[in-house]
Amino acid sequence: MSSVVAVVLLLVAGFAAFAGISWWQRSSPETPAFARHRPSVPNAELLVDRNAGFFTDRGFLFRKRHFFVATGCPPVRIADYPSLDVRRREQPVRIARVGLRSWWWFEEGFYRESAGYRDDAVRQLVRDQERREQAKRDRERLMSDVDANLRKRDQG
Repeated sequence: MSSVVAVVLLLVAGFAAFAGISWWQRSSPETPAFARHRPSVPNAELLVDRNAGFFTDRGFLFRKRHFFVATGCPPVRIADYPSLDVRRREQPVRIARVGLRSWWWFEEGFYRESAGYRDDAVRQLVRDQERREQAKRDRERLMSDVDANLRKRDQG
């Protein structure tokens, strides 16, 4: 009988140690240098944030936690990551707000702004940026083709 009590006490002690380590590790992650908060001024421009992204770690009782970090945005815990991941495929989703700045997740990109846009305005601005980038690529291709044709004509 005493061996059963010893096993139970050993299991309780093991669980207490496990819970204690989990409790100790539940603090927020360290803030990278690029993510330290900086004052911002209102700006109507929507900028792509290449530093933005999610990471996971283990918190209390080693539960998975999701954090978002970006340029000027210290780690922010995200409670409903799976839902946001689904919604961002159809519409821009605001991930975080620090001071005047907001960070949006839409399709495959992260964007930041400080003008207080709503999701429909962010969608329009992203589409406008995509159109401008496509027009720029088209111009570059056209100029390359013209240059190649001029060289052929001069050689022949």
